[in-house]
Parts: sequence; C-alpha cells; structure tokens
Amino acid sequence: MKRIAKVLTITALLVSLSACRLFLGPDPENSPRGIFDSIWNDFDASYALFDVKGIDWKSVYHNYAEEISPGMGGRELFRVCSGMLEELNDAHVNLSSPFGLFNSGRRLDLMNMEPFSLELVKTGYLEDGYSTAGEGMFTYGTFKTKPSAGYIYISGFAKGENMGGSQDWIQAVNGVVKSLSETDSLVLDIRGNRGGLVANVEYISRRFAAEKKDYAQVRTKNGPDRNDFSSPVVFAIKPEGTVYAKPIVLLTNAQTISAGEWFTLALRSQDHVTQAGSVTCGAFSLSLERFLVNGWTYTVSVQKVTDMGGTCYEGSGLSPGAEHLVKNTGANIEAGIDDQLEYALSLLP
Repeated sequence: MKRIAKVLTITALLVSLSACRLFLGPDPENSPRGIFDSIWNDFDASYALFDVKGIDWKSVYHNYAEEISPGMGGRELFRVCSGMLEELNDAHVNLSSPFGLFNSGRRLDLMNMEPFSLELVKTGYLEDGYSTAGEGMFTYGTFKTKPSAGYIYISGFAKGENMGGSQDWIQAVNGVVKSLSETDSLVLDIRGNRGGLVANVEYISRRFAAEKKDYAQVRTKNGPDRNDFSSPVVFAIKPEGTVYAKPIVLLTNAQTISAGEWFTLALRSQDHVTQAGSVTCGAFSLSLERFLVNGWTYTVSVQKVTDMGGTCYEGSGLSPGAEHLVKNTGANIEAGIDDQLEYALSLLP
C-alpha cells in the first residue's frame, strides 16, 4: 500500500500548507457573516472528525450564527468564531487574528497542570556524566540509584523554524542507543514533547522496535461529504539501525502531543515497551492552514488516525494501563521528587 510521503508533518499547533486548499469555493464576502460562513462551510466540507467527536455541526452553526450581526466589531467576531471552533475540542484547530491566537483543544488547559522538570531529572536522578546529542534534542545517561538502567529524553520530533531546516540531528539517536547498549533496561521519556515530523518519528522509533508491527491507519478527507475519505494508509514500526530491544518504560504526560503521540502509538505495539505516566493530549491529525479575506488564518484537521483495531484517540489521548497511571504534583517537583520517573524506575528489572 502506498505510504504517505515522508514530509508528512504533525505539529503541536499547526501545519502550514497554504497551497493545499481542499473543497474551497469563491472567496467569502469580507463581512462578519461572510467570514463566519466561510469558516463554517470549510469545516463542514473538510473536517475529518465530526463522527469521532460526536458533533452535530449544523446545530453548532445555528447556535452561533444568531450572534452574528452586520455591525459587530472584529474582536466580537473573533470571540464568536472561537466559540464555534471550541466545540471541536481539537488541539490542531486554531484561529489567528490581530486579537490573538485561539486554540480549540480543551486538553491543552491541562498542560500547565502536568508539572515536569528536565533540569530536576538531570541534577536529581541522572549520574553526573549525562550527555546531550542531536543539537540538544536528546538527553541521556544512567541513574544514580540504578546504574544498570538507561535514560533517554526526546524533546521533540522536529528542529528548526517551521520545521523547514535540516533534520540530520535524528541520526544522533544511533550513537545514543549504542552508548546505552550495556544497560539492562531503559526509561524513554517524551513528557513535554510537542511534536514534529512523522518521518522523524519513524526513524527514531525503529531504534526501539523488536519486531515489525503495523500500528496506525490514516484516512484523509478527500471530498465534501461526511464519508469522503481516502483508502487507509498503514504505518508500521520495524527494527532498523542500532536497536534497543530490552525492557523499556515509555513516560508520557498531557504535554505529549501530536508526533509525540504517533511515537507512543508506535512503541505501544512492542511487547517490551510499557507506557507509564499520564494520558497524552489527543491530537493526531494533519492540519491544513487556511487564509481568510480579512487577513485571519485558521487550521482544519483533515485526517482520521486510528490504531489497527480502528480506535481513534483524538480528543481523549493515549492512556497508560490503569495500574501505570501516575501524575506529578507541583509540590513534589519543587521538593525534588519526580513521581512519574520514580514509578518508571520501580518497573525496571
């Protein structure tokens, strides 16, 4: 089955593909009603997740359209349009104007409630010889209390402004894994990982795969009707390069978003990997950027991403098993205690 091009981008906020305009008609009238209707109509034709979210988009229109009036100001129009998009609860849906940036993902509000400190990990848990690699994207070492266990932190899956720069940094993962080859087990930490490029997810995840497994199916909206989708494209993880296939605990939290969640979905297919920590954000779809005649921009999610069993985790996120759900507290972080990391260490042999 033909795979999506390697440049497929999943970001924490948006993917700027302004040249790709799906199902758009003539430019809207530059009036409050014209702007409002343009946004609603584009989502009606292009948004891929109405059924997943259980949203009656026509009812949403009627609920908010009555607030539109010819003489309303830009700020008030922005408020109404933002309210409409908030109904989607989608962290990849944004509305940008001179009045600010609105994001539809309600789970993003949880991010500041998920305390995490890489500095605490480095100074409080890792042996003094910890290192960085890949232009600082990887932090790795062994633990003071368990020298036989390795640790790798991945800060993101893309580097550079708008992710348009060189991604050669990913190749450093081979040296990182090789340096920890004598350890018996590993904590792989992607808490706070805000996403990046799926091509980078594929390259890095293969270094932690013991066997080839299909892990995701992707259907892309390709027409204006609700069921207009492409045939599914299947994504697989397989061992490649320098591989670490010993026991791994994968640490996630609500700040693990987008490409970080693709990485989680891939690693969860491997028997030697256990997810622990807290639930990820729940934002998987590619999003496209649109431009309005009044200068505003917005993004729309145009894909349905599921696991191989057909479950879509948009809006809900990927949860560790109930027995592995652990949350950090601000008080403990301040006291030098990372509860999630200490739990992960307790799982390692």
